[in-house]
Amino acid sequence: MSENPTPGADHAALIGANPAERRRAVIDIGSNSVRLVIYDGPRRAPFPICNEKALCGLGRDMDDGGALNERAVDMALSTLARFRALIFAHGDPKTHVVATAAVREAENGADFVEAVKKIGFDLRVMSGGDEAKYSAFGVVSFEPGASGLVGDMGGGSLELIRIENGEVIDGASLSIGPFRLMRHCCGDLKAAAREAENALGDASFIKETKGGVLYAVGGAWRAIARVHMRLRAHPLPILHHYELPARDAIEICDLISKQGRASLLETPGVSAKRVDTLPYGAIVLKSVLKQAKISRIQVSAGGIREGLLFGDLSPEERAIDPLIAGAAFLGSRLSPEPDVGLAVAEFTSGLFPEETPAEARVRETASLLVDIGAYFHPDLRGEHAFDTALRAPFLGVTHSERAFIALSLFCRHQGAGGQPLQPEIIAMLTEEERKRAVQLGLAFRFASAFGPKAPALIQSSSLMRDSARIIFRTKEQLKPLFEETPKKRLDALAASLDAQAEAVFD
Repeated sequence: MSENPTPGADHAALIGANPAERRRAVIDIGSNSVRLVIYDGPRRAPFPICNEKALCGLGRDMDDGGALNERAVDMALSTLARFRALIFAHGDPKTHVVATAAVREAENGADFVEAVKKIGFDLRVMSGGDEAKYSAFGVVSFEPGASGLVGDMGGGSLELIRIENGEVIDGASLSIGPFRLMRHCCGDLKAAAREAENALGDASFIKETKGGVLYAVGGAWRAIARVHMRLRAHPLPILHHYELPARDAIEICDLISKQGRASLLETPGVSAKRVDTLPYGAIVLKSVLKQAKISRIQVSAGGIREGLLFGDLSPEERAIDPLIAGAAFLGSRLSPEPDVGLAVAEFTSGLFPEETPAEARVRETASLLVDIGAYFHPDLRGEHAFDTALRAPFLGVTHSERAFIALSLFCRHQGAGGQPLQPEIIAMLTEEERKRAVQLGLAFRFASAFGPKAPALIQSSSLMRDSARIIFRTKEQLKPLFEETPKKRLDALAASLDAQAEAVFD
């Protein structure tokens, strides 16, 4: 686990003091799409604020060593000219512009690079090794300390990288992307499976991840996971950190690869834009799962673009917990008083003496978001905070952890008796997790009554738990603040913990 910033740290250390310096951009020119993403927020946990894509298909009709399609090139250059104007309108932030397999392998790739330079971009054509490395960086940036196999399925190639504790160990770029297999095999899926198996046989390092995790990156594999998500009626439609057993993934791959085009179009989660290439992506995924003996898949939203940003960071910046940094940023933008979250994180640190480091991390995250509903109508604050915690682009957080944070924030506004509008989300938690989330929410509720929007008041007080008591301690001169509502909320918190409330004024 990476280091957590300690409660009480300066917000600028987490989110960056200068908004103009926070923005960065990446343009990724792939075999299928040309995409621009502009990011804001903390350097360690960038938030995408502009995400534009055009399906140009530079590599769709290109034979090995052939030329980029002229029509696709024209569309790509037109798209890049538009992106140049957008970047300028966003303050002309530092921008990475990279191209991958299609441009790298095309006989007219150099001409394309020159045309891009005339638009005003310094285009970097990535080697296969760099493409693999930055794909791995993207996963590690989202999942600190990750170990397993990263698989980034692009249109022209598959990048496979073995990582251990967040470090890149081995990697390879294999020419078995869906476009290439479609051309080589002319619709013969069995031939495509043989070609994929042969290519994977040359990447012997993947067998060293036996029984491990495959971090799935790229549109095709995310689409396969989306099919599983829809068929299982998963209540949280967020692909990042969605997990499925390898045996389930193999079943979905077989389902996709054995259907006709018309039937595939009717499959929940399948986009018409991917219906032709998806069976080939499924065939490659199945081969990877079997040859590497993967036990489960975890979908990652981090890829080359995020990897390039991660590569710019210092070792100190990489060590920051991205979940904490992201929550601090969002809390600072949505709360009337940005420092209240850090104060509440410290205030609640003595409430759960048996909590694990992972539980403490989630509690601190929820604390940083404690006031994100403040600007909404009182009747809607609980639901707004609940939905925001569920769907914000946080990194390094599981679906069940999102549910825990969301429930604690809902109870901060609605109390223990309220019921969120999405009970299926709460069903993702164990009974013990639900109970603890409510207890944390009641602690938030008490803090907000005693020191509303006033971090100095919360910082001057403490909340401790022993075997039979919840002890609230504050200064004698603050005793007038401890009136009817704070008293009731402290009693409610103590009751939820089967304890007695005690207030001490020094």
